[in-house]
Amino acid sequence: MREITRKTVFRRIAAVLVLLIVAGGLGLWWIMQQPMYRPPGLAQMDIKDPIGASADLTDADSRVSRGRWEVEPGVELSHFSVGEGTNILVVHGGPGIPQTASAPAFDVLGDAYRLHYYAQRGTGESFRPTFDFSGSRWASIQALEGTLGIGQQLADIERIRRLLGDQRLILVGHSYGALLAALYAAEMPDRVMALLLIAPADLVVFPSLHGGLFDNLRDRLAEAERTAYDAWLEEYLDLGEIFTETEAELAGRDSELIHFFEAAGWEAPAAVSPPPSQVGAWHARAQYFSMGLRHDYSDALGRITAPTLVVHGGDDLQPIEVAEDYCRWIADSEIVTIPGAGHFPHYTHGEALAPVVRAFLDGLTDGKGRPVGLMSNPARER
Repeated sequence: MREITRKTVFRRIAAVLVLLIVAGGLGLWWIMQQPMYRPPGLAQMDIKDPIGASADLTDADSRVSRGRWEVEPGVELSHFSVGEGTNILVVHGGPGIPQTASAPAFDVLGDAYRLHYYAQRGTGESFRPTFDFSGSRWASIQALEGTLGIGQQLADIERIRRLLGDQRLILVGHSYGALLAALYAAEMPDRVMALLLIAPADLVVFPSLHGGLFDNLRDRLAEAERTAYDAWLEEYLDLGEIFTETEAELAGRDSELIHFFEAAGWEAPAAVSPPPSQVGAWHARAQYFSMGLRHDYSDALGRITAPTLVVHGGDDLQPIEVAEDYCRWIADSEIVTIPGAGHFPHYTHGEALAPVVRAFLDGLTDGKGRPVGLMSNPARER
């Protein structure tokens, strides 16, 4: 009897262990469905003042100055600036794809505005952390998201604002960068003077209300391209094994998106088609973990008070309904459509977009880039 009792006990312990393992797996699966970033996330962060900035004025193009912002100890963001006057901060998209050249639509603003383009942490020549993913999968996810996720990207915008010495920022965001710019404006409504969202990403609500970027792109591909695209997309979206790969391997895969983008008939400007070495593959995965598989940030966008212009390309892979949703969520907003433009109208249709942007910004300033009734000063209020 004693032996039977022991076997029974061992079986029960084994059964409990199996249940715990299964429950743990289901728990991790459930956690990954949830967004790790939830507004107002910045309120939970201890954002200290940035350390400083350095400039290198040796660029071959005398219009462009290059430098680095040290936003935290050991965390530097590379940037370049064009023009003179009131600051405008440009937030690039991707996620993980920095801009390497200024946009023609903004170059003409240089008589009254100074455009600052920066590579977000984890991309380009900016801070690229080294990770140790030898621990548990959940620990690896937390380390990645906590270092490069949405919360840190928004905190960097706030740190840059303080470095620039502006009480309120003019923010320009493109694609995924437009989502980041909008979330910052939602988190810090008193720190944004104006918001320009160019082809904003269809990611405020996920799963998408309009099919999503990847489905919309597939619909535009020829049948011969779809098999290769489906195989690529399955690998790209598989976050299950990423911690067994190097960032270089992931970045090479990420860069293949440009091929399919161009196969669908859209031009990808060289300025937003950097080599794989400049692509932030860990940065991109951190954004996905931040958003989870289900989220809804639309209520947060309702807290934006800045005048907002949403630019839609008439031939964008995203439908006009995406831009309309942003305007529905942001009270003081309007849409402008650039006929014939795709996903990069600030690069491909500068002549058409420039006067629209100028009119929008000059309506908020004295026509020379100086904010009406606002001061650009060291940000004493935190």
